[in-house]
Amino acid sequence: MTPDLVARLAALALMQAHIVADELHDVVIPLLPAAKRSFAASLARRIERGTVLEEEALRDLETFSDILAQQIDAGTHVYWQGDDNHVRGGYEAVHRESEARELANSAAELALLADIILATLSAARAVRETGALIES
Repeated sequence: MTPDLVARLAALALMQAHIVADELHDVVIPLLPAAKRSFAASLARRIERGTVLEEEALRDLETFSDILAQQIDAGTHVYWQGDDNHVRGGYEAVHRESEARELANSAAELALLADIILATLSAARAVRETGALIES
């Protein structure tokens, strides 16, 4: 781990944050029920302020991802598709309503942002702690 690598991870996180902010504004907020839009709007504002490389932002993203997962699950239906030519006589199939499909795509972008933020914060901590170990 080097400070240069941490800077590169941070740049990736900021780039992904802009992608997520666009997703929040264009897709997620319009599709959410009115009561759940304020959390998404506050995440978008945090991104626009540039304060995403923090533990608190990571926790908020994870919490919002859970909320989004509930919305996606509500629009996802698993059913049995009968098929005489199948070994078991059929198979499970999944149907996602169009709104749930759009939210699922946005949820993937959110998950990627959370992963990159975690990697950035972990790399920065590793650089700090390694420096402290070397000095002691």
